Amino acid sequence: MQATVTVVLETSTPQGSVGLWNGTWQEIAFFSERSHNCAVFAPLQQLLDALKGSRIERILVGTGPGSYSGTRVGIAVAQGLAIAHSAELIGLPSVLATPIAHASPRCRAIGDARRGDWWWYDIHQSSCAASPAMGNKEELNQILGDTVPAFSLDPIPADALIQTIAQETPTAGLLWQAWQSLTTEQQAYWSAQIVQPVYLKPPHITQAKAGHPLQRGR
Repeated sequence: MQATVTVVLETSTPQGSVGLWNGTWQEIAFFSERSHNCAVFAPLQQLLDALKGSRIERILVGTGPGSYSGTRVGIAVAQGLAIAHSAELIGLPSVLATPIAHASPRCRAIGDARRGDWWWYDIHQSSCAASPAMGNKEELNQILGDTVPAFSLDPIPADALIQTIAQETPTAGLLWQAWQSLTTEQQAYWSAQIVQPVYLKPPHITQAKAGHPLQRGR
């Protein structure tokens, strides 16, 4: 029986990668500090050329947190592929696609949310909530007092918190493994979610000024 073809994209950090499962796994990594919109297409096309006409049935993409620009590019490419191939589109938090999330029964991803705030995900058996928890530095340091190993997708200065935080890089291959490790119920949950970047804070919406066409049309 022919294997289900899955394309995987992970672009939440400068070290991006794309992968393809069609019975065997293929992966190509690339580096792009600020131009994932350019760098992702050549390796992706290289993988798609290897399909030789096979139908893509699933697109899996990392949703961050991480580089907001890079994550949006990955999701936009994934959406385009899903439309073009009538494929299922699924997003998973990129923190699940890290080596420590697979090696440890429990771990914690943290990151600087700016303006004095921090975010964190508790990961248990390669699964986590849809959104991270948020709090200030004091609240995070209280949590870091336990024995759960912590990591970040970005470098954290050694003196920023009470615990030294290791840096991990998510990959397409580990995102694929994270998906496979989920239970049927967990897969159904993520399949039903809207694929969008992980928002650390609600998206900012600016109200139209008085006299703007949007105001006059009310």
